[in-house]
Amino acid sequence: MMEYDDDRKLARRIRRLRCHARWILAGTALGGLAVLSISLLLPKTYRATTYVLVSDSKIATTPQGQMWQFAMPTFVPFVDNDELVAKALERFHLDQPPYNLTPEKFRRKNYLDVSIPKATRLLEISVEFPEARLAADLANDLARTAVEYNNRMNASDTEATQNFLKQRLDQAALRATEAAANRLQVSEKARIEDRENQLAIRLSQKEQISNQLEQLRLTLAQNEERAKSLQTALGNEPRTYQLKKSITTDRFLERAAEKMNLDSQGVLSSTEEALNTTHDELRRQFAETSATAASAQAGIKQASTRLAEIDAETSRLLGETTRLRSEMDKVEQDYSLAREAFEAASRDYRNASVTVSAKSQDLKQVAPALVPERPTRPRPLLNTLLGLLLSFTLLTGTALTLESLREMQPETSGFIPEDEPVDVHQS
Repeated sequence: MMEYDDDRKLARRIRRLRCHARWILAGTALGGLAVLSISLLLPKTYRATTYVLVSDSKIATTPQGQMWQFAMPTFVPFVDNDELVAKALERFHLDQPPYNLTPEKFRRKNYLDVSIPKATRLLEISVEFPEARLAADLANDLARTAVEYNNRMNASDTEATQNFLKQRLDQAALRATEAAANRLQVSEKARIEDRENQLAIRLSQKEQISNQLEQLRLTLAQNEERAKSLQTALGNEPRTYQLKKSITTDRFLERAAEKMNLDSQGVLSSTEEALNTTHDELRRQFAETSATAASAQAGIKQASTRLAEIDAETSRLLGETTRLRSEMDKVEQDYSLAREAFEAASRDYRNASVTVSAKSQDLKQVAPALVPERPTRPRPLLNTLLGLLLSFTLLTGTALTLESLREMQPETSGFIPEDEPVDVHQS
């Protein structure tokens, strides 16, 4: 029952709208005509578009996908910035009458649009302006200025990098020179070869004296043992011998005895005392052995003293040589590091332009903007169609609203419209 009532109401409203069809169509036509008139009277706007290619560095090592993902948005300010816009307005005298444009007015009127087409390496520069030629000239000028600005930045980066690397190179050269001078000074002061030769001589002397000392100690031990043996043998040998012999053994004594009427039949004898040659020989040998032992003992003392001196001097030379060798190694290491730093700085300085180029991209204008032949705004036909549609919609809605208000009035006042059907029921 409710659906039947709704259908009846809809049919009734359509019938009433037919009554207003003339006014709705007339109003729609007037609205379309008004929009067409306004579109024809509005100033024309022309759109010129050019593209700037952001080319990858020829020696870049960064993966392309990652580089373009982060690098492309940074190039938009190369074009869309107030300084470039102000210079462009000044070059084309747009800051003077009749336009009197400033960068703020230029942006407020949305004359410039810079965008990045999806999945491309392009910057799309579009300029909308009342004059077709000025629109194309502005677009091309902004693209050219952006390319020149990028080139200046690359040149400035190259120069700044070269200056920085030149300072590093000069510092590295200074450090290398100082390290070389220090190395030479320490080498001359150390005279490590002379000290090593002295140490070799002292070691040779020590070896020689050590051998002599061992020989003297062996000689001393032998002589001391021999002296003890000789002393023992000397104690057993008498110093003199007493010889007793008959006088008959001597013809002179025998004749003397006969003259003196002495017994000459062996009763008379003579005694002689003689030195023991063996005792004298042993004594001589003991003296020689004692003298040799004393000489060996004196030699041992002197050799020990000299050996102690050589040991002390050797220890001193060893300490100085070790210390000087350590200083030489440190100086040599410093010189090697300074030399490597100088070579690295020199290599970086030579490759400064390559280093900057590897981290930069080039801008190049492609597809220069041409003078547009047709304006982009206004569009009379489209605007007229939209005006007709909008007028028809508004007038139709107004008519429906009025009819709805009329339907509500009879219900509140108790009157029944003439065209409203009435149901009659018999009781």
